[in-house]
Amino acid sequence: MTFYSRQKVPGESEELQNTVLVMKDPVTYEEAMSRNDVVYWKKACTKELEAFVKQELFSIVLKPVGCKVIGCK
Repeated sequence: MTFYSRQKVPGESEELQNTVLVMKDPVTYEEAMSRNDVVYWKKACTKELEAFVKQELFSIVLKPVGCKVIGCK
């Protein structure tokens, strides 16, 4: 479960701006991208990917012809 306060959004009421949200963390990328707080999840994804690139944790390669691509968790 995540507890966090939100940044002020133009046009919101004072009451809503002072609300602390309690939400369950998304389990999948699709779930994160369909939430009201998607902007925060996109920032988190970008930050994580930038860290992977900086640490050279992966390389992008072409899929060999005839090979089946498998997913991962």
